[in-house]
Amino acid sequence: MIRISACLAIAFGIFLFVGEVARNWGDWQWWPFWLVDFIAASLLIHGGVSALKAWSLRWLAGGWGFTAAMFWMSFFNHVDNLRTQRFEHNGPIDESRLTTIIGVMLVVALIGFVLALIGKRRIPPEAI
Repeated sequence: MIRISACLAIAFGIFLFVGEVARNWGDWQWWPFWLVDFIAASLLIHGGVSALKAWSLRWLAGGWGFTAAMFWMSFFNHVDNLRTQRFEHNGPIDESRLTTIIGVMLVVALIGFVLALIGKRRIPPEAI
């Protein structure tokens, strides 16, 4: 379970980096709105590598938790935008498609978080 969560974290983190750059290229949002995505991606990649190298599982669970919370807020903000017909900057993707993508990413983040929490692995005491 930890290996799946760690590999998924690395792939998801890379996808998040690339996706955020592609979404904002040429018309960047206000920096707090994209910086948080890069923080989440960094935490996921570092957490995935740390778990695969058996250094620590804390970064993996923390990265997934941070990412899930971020996508939770983003998803429901976009659902509200659809509900009230308030559309903000979304780059080349329309609001309904972007909301669906964010919803799928939220589900993946929650699955990764649960796998990181329930997974068992022997880690040397000095790595904890």
